[in-house]
Amino acid sequence: MKCRLTQTLPFMFVVLFGLSACYSSDPYVFKEGEFNRNSPTFNKVPDDIDKVEICYNKDSTTPEVLRVMATNECGRYGKRPRFQKQDLLRCPLVTPVMATFSCIRP
Repeated sequence: MKCRLTQTLPFMFVVLFGLSACYSSDPYVFKEGEFNRNSPTFNKVPDDIDKVEICYNKDSTTPEVLRVMATNECGRYGKRPRFQKQDLLRCPLVTPVMATFSCIRP
């Protein structure tokens, strides 16, 4: 019984990991502390922003989609985006890459 369990668990892990790798999530704008009810900015729209951080999966998202999202977000404040950097593993595993854009005045 124990031998069979030690053979089954690694197999199940590989299958679950493989299935999660196939799952892709839509990109989204990351907002630090968005769900922290103790934050003074909880559920409030900021007056101004200086950057936009977007979490995405590089296998299912194109750079054009990121540019459009950043343009829309910065555009709400009369600014335009400029790509700044890319980080890994600051976002959840299904969207592990974070693109950071600076929002600058035109």
